[in-house]
Parts: sequence; structure tokens; C-alpha cells
Amino acid sequence: MALEGQLSDFNLAEILQLLSSQQKSGFLNLETNRNMVFIFDKGVLISTRDRRSRSRDPLESFLRAYGFFNEQQWKHLEYVGKNSSLDLTEILISEGLMSEQEMDRVLKSLAQEMAHAGMKMRRGHYHFSPTKDTPPGVKWRYNLDVQALLMEAVRRLDEESILKEYLPSQAITFKQGNRVMDPDELTETGQRLMEMALAGLPLGRIIRQGKTESFIARDMLKTWCQEGILDLVQAGSDDEEPTDRGERFKLKLKSGLRSVPITILAVLVIGTLGWLRWTASPEAGPNPGEALRQSQIRSEVVTAARLYRYQKGEWPASLGEMVRSGQLTPSVLITVDDLGWQYTLNRKQDKFTFGS
Repeated sequence: MALEGQLSDFNLAEILQLLSSQQKSGFLNLETNRNMVFIFDKGVLISTRDRRSRSRDPLESFLRAYGFFNEQQWKHLEYVGKNSSLDLTEILISEGLMSEQEMDRVLKSLAQEMAHAGMKMRRGHYHFSPTKDTPPGVKWRYNLDVQALLMEAVRRLDEESILKEYLPSQAITFKQGNRVMDPDELTETGQRLMEMALAGLPLGRIIRQGKTESFIARDMLKTWCQEGILDLVQAGSDDEEPTDRGERFKLKLKSGLRSVPITILAVLVIGTLGWLRWTASPEAGPNPGEALRQSQIRSEVVTAARLYRYQKGEWPASLGEMVRSGQLTPSVLITVDDLGWQYTLNRKQDKFTFGS
């Protein structure tokens, strides 16, 4: 049974339910602004990766989007991929970067995120190519019940607007609330998100380094705030002051556009001005973009130092130490060297200085 048409006539939920109820095997392709594939075997979803496609592997995109590996690890993965015929799943397992349990969880999370995104699409073309037996070429098969997948996707669609209203900006940060949660109560993902939240990282960075879907990260943070475990620090709030004595740099964003942005350009301009108000920021030169980049570098180093202190109980001895521990990427270290900036730790006064 070949099946094709427009998503405006037949949405993804209806298509998935049909293929599941009729126990079909084959490839369902969605051709929209974001092409997707859902692979079925006798009505069960077994993969969302088509190795025949020339498009970027959705697994790679997922892993990169949510900070699973650092820059050096990705370079190694690319090298192994170019010099072997192994699939990305096989490389990750063979190189010890993921366990089989983690791989299964990540691939199912990817499928859930794709279903969530696909159910919001109302434009585009779909085409189902049936196969007589199990679809060929599938690497790392799993069995995912379509009804459970759709129920979770519907829940996420219903709660998406609530999350956006509660966490309207990715510049929002968090601090310890009145209630302290026992780390043993948290899952591995929960511990990671809590650690970054208490280290003062903004919401956007927590999502990018959370190793889980954006929805899951935001939902957990919202729940913790509602339970009094965390307190929200709105972007630009007077409460958003660094608590660590080692920080010499204070971020003060005061934009009147927080509630209803007039345009994306206006937001970017206001954001740029906010970053440039750091007390130790270099004076803006003839290239405003360079000044913004330097301010961003300062922000990354200070945030990385705070995270290192939270994890290790002390300030890092050097920028290289932060790179080795994973808080800072090697590219930032290279940029700092090019700028001629120095990181100096004063252990007696329990603080550091950073700049030219």
C-alpha cells in the first residue's frame, strides 16, 4: 500500500496511527522545511534514521544540539567515520562514548522529539514506501509503540505554551530555592540539569548542554521552580548578581523589550548593549562585532569557572584545566590566546582575574 499526500489534508498523527493499526512495514518520509523519516516494521516504529538519505543524520544533529560531546570528541568521531564504513551508532559504542542502554534511550528520545515537531507541521508532502519484510539498512533497531509515542507528543503540544510563558527567555538563570533536594532523588539527567542551574548557567546553555530534549529540560526546571527547589532570576533582574567572590564581571541586562519584542533585530541590539556593559569589558573598537565577540568570550570563561568551582569546590588553576575538565571548549582557549588575555588565580583571596 503506497500512501502519499499533503500534511494539510492528513496530519502526522493520523498517518502514524494508520500505519500502526494496519501493521505496515516501510519508510514514511515527510518532505517539509525539515525532512523526516519514520521506519516501521509490522506497525511498530523501529527507527527515524534513513541511511540512504544524503541529509544530515538526525542522530548527529540531536547529539550536537544537546551537548553530548565536546569539540575534540566530534573531531575523533568524524575521523573514524571517514576512515571506516561504520554507522555512527556503531562508532559511538566501539569508541566507548555511549553504552547500549544510553544509545537506546537517545534514539527513542530522538523519535519522540521528531514526532512532537512533526505533529506541529501543517504544510508539506508525505510519502510511505512499503516493504514486504523488515525494512533494510536499519542500524540500531528499537521497538517503540506508536500510541505511547503519540500520547506523549500530544502532552508536549498541550504544555508547550505553558513552558514558553513560564520560561520566556533563554537568558533566564536560576538560584537555590527554599527547599533543598537530595541528589539521590534525581535521575542522571536531573542531576546534570540541577548542577548547571545551581552553577548559574542561563536556560539556553543548560538546554544546549543538558544531554536531553529541550522540552524535558524546560519541564524539569519549571517543576523545580514551582516546588521551591529553584528560584527564577529573570534576565535583567537586580537579583542577577554573581554570588562567587571570584567573579569580577557583572552582567546587567535592562531591556524594555522583554515582554513583547518589537523585532528580532531590536532584541539583538539591546542584547549587544547589555553584554558590553561588563565592568571589565574592553572599549568598543571600530568593529562592533569584535567587541561583542570579546564580551561573549568573557561570559563563557566566567560561566565555565563558576561551573568548575561548583563541581570541584575550588577555582580552576588555569583555562587549560577548564578545557580538560570539559567546561570550556578548545576553540575558546585559542581565541583567548589570540587576544593576549590572561587568567590569573589568587588562591589567598579566593578569586581570579581575567582580561588583557
